[in-house]
Amino acid sequence: MNRHSAAIILLLILAASPISAFAYASNEPIPLGPLPFSYIGLPDDFLYPSYLADPLAVHSQIAFRQYRIDEIHPGSDGTEGHFDITIGTRYSFMRISPAGHPNLGIEMDWGMGLATFMDTGRTDLLGIDGIYYFALSLKPVDWAAFRLTRHHICSHAGDQLDRQGDGSPYVDFDLNPLTNSGTFVRDDYLISASFEPFFFLRPLLPEFSKILRLYGDYSAYLPGSDLLGTRANSPSAHAYIWYQYGAELELPLAQKNLGSVFAAAQISRWQESAYAPNYSIQAGYILPDGKSGQRMKFAAALYDGQSIMNNFRNRRSRYWGIVFTIDK
Repeated sequence: MNRHSAAIILLLILAASPISAFAYASNEPIPLGPLPFSYIGLPDDFLYPSYLADPLAVHSQIAFRQYRIDEIHPGSDGTEGHFDITIGTRYSFMRISPAGHPNLGIEMDWGMGLATFMDTGRTDLLGIDGIYYFALSLKPVDWAAFRLTRHHICSHAGDQLDRQGDGSPYVDFDLNPLTNSGTFVRDDYLISASFEPFFFLRPLLPEFSKILRLYGDYSAYLPGSDLLGTRANSPSAHAYIWYQYGAELELPLAQKNLGSVFAAAQISRWQESAYAPNYSIQAGYILPDGKSGQRMKFAAALYDGQSIMNNFRNRRSRYWGIVFTIDK
């Protein structure tokens, strides 16, 4: 059984679980008998937030990126233009909350994303990245949330990298996917934490109590197997660790009736690249709240670090761009 079949079976098991049989898609708190807890099936929102500046997050996005440094598929001057599309979403299966507090508790969610990278000259394919995860989130208080995640990344080179099969005069490695030793697959476990340090202002300035969020992720590869198959870490089999941390500042406009403006920054570090920092910065506008659990934003983006095409993360990238993102 391959890992994708196992993932589908896990989803079916969860969908058929006893607690979901009586109210799987309630989206309203249902008391659990005499226990001081309630159950929500398929909540619209999430206990653990999506990050604003993470270029590898699971979301849906259209991005125009102008590379000032591109060591993967540059032109004769070393630059490159990208038109990249990501299709991704996340779902919450179920939530167990303290009675009367449906926005706290324990939640199970999963996410899947497919990122495609294309050059603007031909809008042909440079690479595809697939990401999925299963996570257990915990939100014990209004200002903090935690998450444990089983995470998978796989990366595939596209046909545009070497259309003629004769390599490229502008790079110093073989772009042929059959001989490229950088083929990337990683299964890991993440421990994540998110905090809102200004929450104490809520009694006096409720509109400013949630303007700042700090977060961090720590990832470790653990050899072995689980329900999703044999865990892999290729090609850097002994580079077990990566971690990242960031900050987000969001200022609501007219109590969010006009949306909000934001600035966010994130630094990631991977063991396989000697923990060299990768900088990601975004600033822009978040549209007014629509359906619970969804967020749309327009942003300017800056990035400097290892390639966000995972198959070539040992190559450097520096770009600026414009992105339109839908988080769920």
